[in-house]
Amino acid sequence: MTLKTETRLLRAEPANDKGFSSLAVPVTRASTIVFPTCDAFERRYEQFYDGYTYGLYGTPTSRTLEARISELYAAEYCLCLPSGQSATALALSALLKAGDRVLVPTSAYGSTRTFCTEVLASFGVEVALYDPTIASGIGALIDDRTRVVVVESPGSNTMEIQDIPAIVQAAHTSGGRVLADNTWASALHCNPLDLGADIVMEALSKHAGGHADVLIGALVTRDEVLFRRLKDVSRLMGLGVSADDASLVLRGLQTMPLRLEREGTSALTLAHWLAARPEVARVLHPALPGDPGHILWQRDFQGASGLFSVELAPQYQDCTSVFVDALRVFRIGASWGSTHSIVTPQLAFRLTAAPGSTPGKFIRFSIGLEPVEDLQADIEAALMGLSAGTMPGAQERAVDQREL
Repeated sequence: MTLKTETRLLRAEPANDKGFSSLAVPVTRASTIVFPTCDAFERRYEQFYDGYTYGLYGTPTSRTLEARISELYAAEYCLCLPSGQSATALALSALLKAGDRVLVPTSAYGSTRTFCTEVLASFGVEVALYDPTIASGIGALIDDRTRVVVVESPGSNTMEIQDIPAIVQAAHTSGGRVLADNTWASALHCNPLDLGADIVMEALSKHAGGHADVLIGALVTRDEVLFRRLKDVSRLMGLGVSADDASLVLRGLQTMPLRLEREGTSALTLAHWLAARPEVARVLHPALPGDPGHILWQRDFQGASGLFSVELAPQYQDCTSVFVDALRVFRIGASWGSTHSIVTPQLAFRLTAAPGSTPGKFIRFSIGLEPVEDLQADIEAALMGLSAGTMPGAQERAVDQREL
């Protein structure tokens, strides 16, 4: 058959790649995936979990990323989603139904709590918030309707370390599952699957991506039945990741060990220094020997990331935002784990707060790759202004940042 030019252009085959070998993983974009026969098309879902059926459900690029994350967690199954929050929401939606009960630590990521208390609760799921330091005492909160216990160790604002093995034992005794948010540590510093968790969620937007330019989350498990359930529900929700985003994370993974080492070392240096400052009431960092969760951190973790929080002394509590505005090198913004140092003011969530009481104020630092001397000098200047009562304003901060 002689085809017209337009048809030949549409059906052009890629160049022969024999002899071509690149260090970079190819970026394979696709929506439609074609099949050789009607029979192959009609039977396409037989290869849904480990093959290719439609671009939304996996491409060679996204599957390569899932394989890398699985390797890091010594797991068999990984599913990548558009963000860490979508991964958490998918896992909870897949495991819970009306009449079930879910336990969520008060230290969990705010959107995780809100998804449970506003979305899941509206569908008839009972949501109970619990003290993250409860350990084996959580058994008293678990009943025969408790299907999932969420853990996040440490909490990404107030940094409480949870006793995951004790919580897992209590949950499994009653037939519940444990979903662990492991974004702070990543697989390099902690593996909740080894501690007994059933599913690990990691926001790959943070350490894995590492450059504040990509949004991806991952769910990792060693349980094939759980994986298939997650994959089935993700298809019905229309959740998938682009090959371009997956390729950015694959690139970030290559430098993640070096970045985490630098960020963790700098953060710990600053945490020790801040702990001795009179303007600081306490430093929330589990790698500090005096931290309430330090013993558990030593047991379960192989290192620390660059994220930690501080609480200013009582006389400076009302100046928290003013202090943050005075920083020049640190940028104000959500998220963390990138090459840039980020700072945000935070309000601590309290499970049992007195009516009319004001939540505690914290300052969360995400340490990037800037020299620690620059970061320390920036914080010191802001602290000195705080104690002297001469804090530069936000407009001055904006001018200074343009000059950096």
